Amino acid sequence: MMTKTLLMTGLLVAAGMASVGFAADAKPAAPAYAGPVLDYKTAVAGTYVLDQTHAGITWRVDHLGFSSFIGRFEEMSGTATVNPADLSKSGVVMTIKAESADTNVDALDEKLEKADFFDADKYPSITFTSTKIEVTGKNAQGKDTGKLHGMLSLKGVTKPVVMDVVFNGHGESPFGGGPRIGFDGTLTIKRSDFGMGVMVPMVGDEVAVQFAVEFTKK
Repeated sequence: MMTKTLLMTGLLVAAGMASVGFAADAKPAAPAYAGPVLDYKTAVAGTYVLDQTHAGITWRVDHLGFSSFIGRFEEMSGTATVNPADLSKSGVVMTIKAESADTNVDALDEKLEKADFFDADKYPSITFTSTKIEVTGKNAQGKDTGKLHGMLSLKGVTKPVVMDVVFNGHGESPFGGGPRIGFDGTLTIKRSDFGMGVMVPMVGDEVAVQFAVEFTKK
């Protein structure tokens, strides 16, 4: 009985010492991430560059009335000029590589590069240059909403467009990299306006574009 008691006591002491050692070696927990600051007026002014690893542009078009077919662009670049004190001095320029259209169907991707659609050899880039930023209010999450007016150049045609945007906030990423801002938005265009009316109306004329982008300060 005495032997068992001594053995149990030794095991408990060893376990206690081990737990103390483990606690001493353990790294302190990382502070909780509070998320970005939602008020655009407090963003750091300057020039920001698109974070291509956290940027996505997708599009939907009606297919024979059966579905909204989804595609995306894989390659893009851009800059944002931020002046929260004077939005007339703020703006965005985006460039998309036309041949980077991806539908997850190789034969269709090749077709989109041809003259009936993007004609990527002749017009390798799709560009958007903003001309005006209009703040419209706040959404249910308290994020600033607005309209981003600009000129869209696609397949040699340039037309004015308006994007509905949500400013997701600004701040520092917990992974570093300096000041960061982020936007989500939507835009609808008629592809026939840009010389891509082939197969309308079997394949829809209206194309709904969605984008989610982040920019980091230079």
